[in-house]
Amino acid sequence: MTDVFIQQIAGEPTMSISRLSILTLCGALCAACCGSAVAGDILELQDYHASEANTDSKGPWLGLQQADHGWRLVTVKPRFKKIPDPITKSGIRVSANISNARMILSAPGLKPGAVTLSDEAKVVNGSIDEEFELSTLPPLGQERLMHLQGNEYHLQNREGRIYLELNGVAQYLFDYTENKEDNNAKIIWVGDLDHDGKLDFIFDASSQYNVTELRLYLSGSAAKGELLKLVAQRKATGC
Repeated sequence: MTDVFIQQIAGEPTMSISRLSILTLCGALCAACCGSAVAGDILELQDYHASEANTDSKGPWLGLQQADHGWRLVTVKPRFKKIPDPITKSGIRVSANISNARMILSAPGLKPGAVTLSDEAKVVNGSIDEEFELSTLPPLGQERLMHLQGNEYHLQNREGRIYLELNGVAQYLFDYTENKEDNNAKIIWVGDLDHDGKLDFIFDASSQYNVTELRLYLSGSAAKGELLKLVAQRKATGC
């Protein structure tokens, strides 16, 4: 094993550290730094380039499904089928064994059952009203108000950085580029997904028209002093 030598400093004896020891130390530091990595997964029911549909999640998977007068999470079995891809040659088609699912989710804190929309999000003919679903995030320096169970949330754009504020507590979520011609950022779903009486969010945080960057934030997984925790993220490109 090759040794790495640290030069003598101020009369102290030279010390040798094996490369294996350095790698072990780096691995431990990396593991510590990555403790906040996302713990869940999120997939739309669509075709992906093969490299963009990789998932280590074993489930359980839940489908975010449109019900008659609202939304619910339903246990599903996802299907991953290999298909030809004109761009990368290899693609994956993601589907599920239920109908009317908007997407499938796998994250700690989620369980089957009815879920509650934000008071501002209305269900029209079984789906979120398009004017709300496809609304882009607030212009620079402005905010959007949302309510749930009497609590007023402020979704704020502070010079291109998106924050959520509730009762004087503000949390940074992600960067947002305004006035970019192909900016695609939007709210996909907002309501109580984990049944804790607080708002959860699914954003498309993409700044490119041909890219989707889904992000699932849950309030029930947030640390002390936070409003949300990013628990799942999925980025995919079009043709």
